Amino acid sequence: MSILDDPRQWKARDPSGMLGIALALPRQVREGWALGRSARVPRLAEAPQHLVVCGMGGSAIAGDLLAGYLAPTCPIPIALVRGYELPGFVGPRSIVAAVSYSGATEETLAAVLQAERAGATVFAITSGGSLAQAAERGGVLVPGGLAPRAALGYLMLPLLAALERWKLVEPCGKEVEAAAEALDTLAGDCAPDVPTLRNPAKRLAEQLAGRVPAVYAASPWLEAAARRWKCQFNENSKTLATWSVFPELNHNETVGWGAPPELAGRFAVVMLLDGAEPARLAQRIRLTTDLALGPAADVHEVRARGTGRLARLLSLVSMGDLVSVYLAYLRGIDPTPVEIIATIKQKLHEVR
Repeated sequence: MSILDDPRQWKARDPSGMLGIALALPRQVREGWALGRSARVPRLAEAPQHLVVCGMGGSAIAGDLLAGYLAPTCPIPIALVRGYELPGFVGPRSIVAAVSYSGATEETLAAVLQAERAGATVFAITSGGSLAQAAERGGVLVPGGLAPRAALGYLMLPLLAALERWKLVEPCGKEVEAAAEALDTLAGDCAPDVPTLRNPAKRLAEQLAGRVPAVYAASPWLEAAARRWKCQFNENSKTLATWSVFPELNHNETVGWGAPPELAGRFAVVMLLDGAEPARLAQRIRLTTDLALGPAADVHEVRARGTGRLARLLSLVSMGDLVSVYLAYLRGIDPTPVEIIATIKQKLHEVR
């Protein structure tokens, strides 16, 4: 019997319950949307020129995913800032969304000060910390007690709701609920009581054990999902991983598969597919698989679920979250702690 089918073994590896949190994403999506619908949303004096999302790590990915989801419809550009400095174009007609689950991320707090000095509209999403004051003026206070990467629904959906309330996106409540329903179905299919033979997340985790995952998004709008998979492998599974996206990878990374076979053979490709890729991209994927990915240990395909764009995006994200937790179990480690991140933050605090 796989340890993934033995509750005594995997529960011992997960004292903080990361698997249960990952399975609860549909609830977070619904609650995050409701929080955003009732949030204090600052009034916009003028039509905004752009949205800048500031965040790091598990908080920043919410902005990446939102930008991918809204790319075809949002009338203003969305920029991501992972660092201390805002772009020079930020000014009175900018919306700056400060996303920090802890509320204590020094890079994001520095960006907020710059945004306020520039006269931008600040919308904060946090569970507390120094950013809570900004959220009380304009933003959302979300439930605390989670790892930032485990709070995606609380960090992403309130900003989407705010954009709807500013009339920068079309009403999307029905699509949010459709996404939550698709995630409900996925959680049922990948639950721990579903045996490995019938559980796609467990099965993929077993196939990736001992490999370095290379996660490829089949379309640019799914790029953030591939990045999320990579980061979840890093933090939950405590393993190296890489990510890239079509068609960009055909202009660089494809050549890397000419590495020595003993190196390339350590990697397993995970292809994230929307299921509605344009014909030209589908041709690229087929040719790349046939002509370049032969040296890989395996090539696995993960297909999005649901009919709406948000459902398809979040279903891929959710599958990656679950696979990364199951892979942690197979490695015999607790998926929750990230000691090296905490250590680096502490050392930086000591040398201020």
